[in-house]
Amino acid sequence: MYTTPAEGAARRSAQTVMFHIAECMVRWLAPILSFTAEEAWRYLPGERRESVFHENWHTLPQASADAIDWDALIQLRSDVTRELEKLRDTGAIGAPLDARVEVYCVAEEFARFAALGEELRFLLITSHAHVHRAAVAPLGAVAATNTGRSGVWILVQANAEPKCVRCWHRRADVGSDARHPQLCARCVSNIEGPGEQRKLV
Repeated sequence: MYTTPAEGAARRSAQTVMFHIAECMVRWLAPILSFTAEEAWRYLPGERRESVFHENWHTLPQASADAIDWDALIQLRSDVTRELEKLRDTGAIGAPLDARVEVYCVAEEFARFAALGEELRFLLITSHAHVHRAAVAPLGAVAATNTGRSGVWILVQANAEPKCVRCWHRRADVGSDARHPQLCARCVSNIEGPGEQRKLV
């Protein structure tokens, strides 16, 4: 929301999702928090009836079907979050964006967890995330138990790359543009170029 261009597809998509969440939540909360829901109702954009109590449940738009196993990826995220907390407890990182994640999968699981490509890091809220093929668990990696699948391991470590002052991601390309020595290439594109292209996350 705050690092992509104002009219960029990624930001506009996020705003659309937030709008539909708000439309649902204000209706769900109305029987419990009546006055709060009525007040929120008046501030939601678009033409609407006088009261939230005159409305039916909000109908969500039909999402396009894709072959991505979102359940498995969200379960993977819970495994990564567990390991991030361990690093935070030891003081190795201060926030998830200070970390890098390597995911190792047996061949039959690789496509499932590599489906997001470079965008996996946005789902995990880390500066780096990469999926590798592996027949056995690499040294230091732990099983991704929440995925309920064998042959999936994660290695979560502190990221030593420089930190972008705008998005706080730790990336090797920070300072790659001489005009913006403290920004990563993604932020340079977002403020002066066409903006980043994201498809899924």
